Amino acid sequence: MSRVESSSPSATGTRALAWVVLAAALLEVVAPVVTINGPGSSPGAGSGPDLLITPAGWAFSIWGVIYTAAIVQAVVVLVRGAERVPRRLQVDQGLLYAAGAVWIVVAGLDSAVATAAVLLVMLLAALDGVLTVRRAGLDDRLVRLSTLVAVGLYAGWVTAAFFLNVSTALVSLDATEADALPWQLVVLAVAVATLAVVTVATRGNPAYVAAGCWAMLGIAVTGASDGTTAVWVVAACAAVLLLAVALVGRRIA
Repeated sequence: MSRVESSSPSATGTRALAWVVLAAALLEVVAPVVTINGPGSSPGAGSGPDLLITPAGWAFSIWGVIYTAAIVQAVVVLVRGAERVPRRLQVDQGLLYAAGAVWIVVAGLDSAVATAAVLLVMLLAALDGVLTVRRAGLDDRLVRLSTLVAVGLYAGWVTAAFFLNVSTALVSLDATEADALPWQLVVLAVAVATLAVVTVATRGNPAYVAAGCWAMLGIAVTGASDGTTAVWVVAACAAVLLLAVALVGRRIA
């Protein structure tokens, strides 16, 4: 196989990379032990500043679903055949899951800037992965379903989480205040715009939209409990907007 052919987005996956993806997915499950028994706490446990746009604590339970979906998808690919998925997707997943494990460890050290930097790597890998899935045209039904769910959920939640982590980093650097509303509404608007653009690009990937809406719902609940009307109204409207964009995206697919 030539260099051009092997580096092509359409190049088929390999069994070796499939094992790497599974190992990285399992590593994410083990990584929280480092933060639970070591310094700091696991992501979403509230060790950073309480922002007005932080999702309610229960919203972070989606990580359990994301990790489970990632492991299931990796096993399905190994059983059904690694050649059924693009090699580019395997690279994206391996990088995403490995960076996810690093992110958990770094978050336990309470370094907002470092976690934001690692999450940027995760975001780029996740977005490339979810777009690769859209272009791949996976022909095996089980592989397609498990991949849509695993990659879509991860990418959707990471898209929202990235902006929250960047906001936390800004506060930790004393660049702004955690209780200042205007700039956080701007961040929320940018996050929603990003989610909407990716939703259109993926032709309304249901799992991606579900994760994005889950994040907006968590933020809306925080705004309602804090009495911050603007936050819960914007977040609730954002969830409705994402659903509408998804429906339009699927119609034009």
